[in-house]
Amino acid sequence: MSKILVISGHPHLDRSNMNAAILESLEDKFNGDILEVRRLDELYPDFNIDAKAEQEALVDANIIVLQFPIYWYNVPSLLKKWIEDVLEYGFAYGSSGTALHGKKLLLSFTAGSGADVYHEKMAHDLPDFMPAFQETAALTGMEWQEPVYSYGALTDADLAAKHSDRLIARLVEISA
Repeated sequence: MSKILVISGHPHLDRSNMNAAILESLEDKFNGDILEVRRLDELYPDFNIDAKAEQEALVDANIIVLQFPIYWYNVPSLLKKWIEDVLEYGFAYGSSGTALHGKKLLLSFTAGSGADVYHEKMAHDLPDFMPAFQETAALTGMEWQEPVYSYGALTDADLAAKHSDRLIARLVEISA
């Protein structure tokens, strides 16, 4: 099975029910030889990201999962800073930036509001926020995978298990 690297972008994982439960499910399913979870909130509470350490983790992985809650239609600021600091020219893109070529990029994210909020009250639905991530995958030579996402993280107590099951199934599928 492929080596899976999960980058947890929740800024306060200790206060998260959904994202913390998803990570726990992944750790229960996959052993440490297959799965590495990097909790950015624990590693970099000061936002001082060790780009070289993160790049080494990326090089060792075949599948990269960005796990996060949607904040203002995007990733939380710590994960955004991780993307900016780690996916730098010469490593992730540019004439010599080929370290991520052929790796699979999978986004797994949660929205606190229910689907009705996005479908009825807003001009765009969650998948509409993905083009920037698709372009990031293309620029860095990663293979874009359809994301796993869930609405209603604040209201559905069973949602973490459902989301985890879908994410695990997707990881098994793309690692074959």
